[in-house]
Amino acid sequence: MQFLDLEKKGISRYLLDADVEGEPLRVHISEVEAGQRSHPPHKHGGFEAFYMIEGEGTLEIDGESHPLRANEAVVFDPHKLHGLVNTSQAPMRYMVIIRPEETVA
Repeated sequence: MQFLDLEKKGISRYLLDADVEGEPLRVHISEVEAGQRSHPPHKHGGFEAFYMIEGEGTLEIDGESHPLRANEAVVFDPHKLHGLVNTSQAPMRYMVIIRPEETVA
């Protein structure tokens, strides 16, 4: 079996099976400083999940706030306005997993 070696934000080595058509899942690691947010709230297609590696944050989605701590995960509909803010006094690291719209049947 052959793998493609892709570059992904925050990941030392990211291998994708060469037989897989396209990229059915997008994965990267983000780090956000204390009191900051990864980016402004936004919407997009597909499906999305966050897995909190370290620190604490708050998922803001459709006007609601949901705390997320280390070793916790959330899967949500990214068609809803969403964002993640670091609510701790330390850096927050989390994994983002996105299943793009084009792979949704």
